[in-house]
Amino acid sequence: MDKIRLGLVGCGGMGTRHLYGLRELAQTPFCNVELAALCDIRHENAVLAADEAERLLGVRPEIFTDVEEMVRATGDLVAVDVVTDPSVHHEVVCQALDLGLHVLVEKPMAITVRTCRMMLEAAQRNGRILSVAENFRRDPSARLVRYLLETGAIGRPYMALFHSLGAGNNIFITPWRHRRERGGFILDMAVHFTHMMRYQLGDIAEVYGDARMVEPVRQKSTSMSMDYAFYRQRLAAMEQEVEAAAEDTTQAIFRMESGVTVNWIAAISGHSSASRQVIMGDKGSIEGFGDRGGRISLERRGEEGMGQEELLAAQEGFALDPLTQCLFPSGVSAEDERVDVKLIAYQLHELGAAVLEGKQVEVDGNCGLKDVAALYAVFESARAGRAVKMSEVERCEVYEYQAEIDAALGIIEL
Repeated sequence: MDKIRLGLVGCGGMGTRHLYGLRELAQTPFCNVELAALCDIRHENAVLAADEAERLLGVRPEIFTDVEEMVRATGDLVAVDVVTDPSVHHEVVCQALDLGLHVLVEKPMAITVRTCRMMLEAAQRNGRILSVAENFRRDPSARLVRYLLETGAIGRPYMALFHSLGAGNNIFITPWRHRRERGGFILDMAVHFTHMMRYQLGDIAEVYGDARMVEPVRQKSTSMSMDYAFYRQRLAAMEQEVEAAAEDTTQAIFRMESGVTVNWIAAISGHSSASRQVIMGDKGSIEGFGDRGGRISLERRGEEGMGQEELLAAQEGFALDPLTQCLFPSGVSAEDERVDVKLIAYQLHELGAAVLEGKQVEVDGNCGLKDVAALYAVFESARAGRAVKMSEVERCEVYEYQAEIDAALGIIEL
C-alpha cells in the first residue's frame, strides 16, 4: 500500500480548506493519501464538499452523515481527518479511534484539557496514531527560527514578546467563535501562539494571566468570507450582529522552564492594534517566532540586520525537508497565496508517512494537550487570581474555568 485511504469528517469551511490541501499534496511526488469518503451531520454540507472534491481531485467521494456508517461502508478506510468545531472533537475522535482508525484532528485538539485527556486515553487503548493539525510550525520561517535558536545565533534567550491585538468588534469568522462552550476566539486562534512559544522556547512552567470581554456585541463584515462556496453561503445566512459570550482579550506572563519570560497579548477588541513577535537573547534578537506566511529577521549588536532570504543564504547547515522544499522552493512562504493549503498538505502527508512507514508525528496528543493547557492557564489564572503552574492545569487540578465549559456540554469526568 503506497497510499492510505482517508475519510474527512466535518465538511464546513475548514473542511473545504483540507480538500484544497489534498489537491496540493496530489500535485507533488509525495502524495501518500487518498480521499475515500466525506462525513458531516449536515448532509447538505457533505454534498457541497463532494462537489468541491470532484472538481479538485477528479473523484467524487462517498457521502455519509455518521462516522460508524462511513467506516462500515468503506471497508478499506485507514484514517480520518477530523475538522468539526472544537466542542465535539473529543466525541468524533474517540469514536474514530475506537473504530480502529488513525486520526488527524484540527487544532485546538479539544475544547478543554479534560477532553484532550479522553482523546489521549482512546488513542492509547486502541494503539492508534493521534496527530494534531498545528500548521504554524511547518512554515519555513518557523523552521528557520528553530534552527537559529538551536545554533546559538542570538546566544541565550532570556525574554520574548508575543503580541497579537486586533482592534474592532467584527465577528471572527463564525458566531460560534464568540461562545466559550464552542471554542471562543482566544482558544481557536491563540492556541497557535502557545504552540509556537513551546516549539521555539520549550515547555512552560508557570502563567499569570488576565482574561476579559471588551466587545459584548459583534458585527458581520463582508471581509469575513473566503472565496469558497461554503464560506459565501454561510456569510449570506449569518445575522448582522451577535451577542458575544466569550472573552476576547487576554494578557499574560509566561515563565518557561528554561527561565525565559514571555510577555503575551492576544485579543480582538477595543480601538487600537499592536502586533509584534520577538525573541531576545544576550547576543541578538529574532523578529518573529515563525508563523503561517510569515517572515523573520535577525539582529545582532554592531552588525547589519538580516532578512529571511539573507539568513537562508548564510546558513549552510540549514535545510528544509524534501516536501517543504517542494512546496516552498524559495524557502519563503510570505506572499504565497496558497500557503494555508500547502501547510495542510504537509500535515496530511505526515499522517500518511506515520501510518505507512512508522514515522513519528510532530504534534501528537501529548503536545496538543500541552498547547490547550497553556492557553487555558491564562483563563484559570485570571479566575484564581494567582499564577498557576502548568502541571496544575495539565492535571486538571486547577479547573474552575473549564469545569463550566464541561458542564455546559454535558462532559462527565472519567
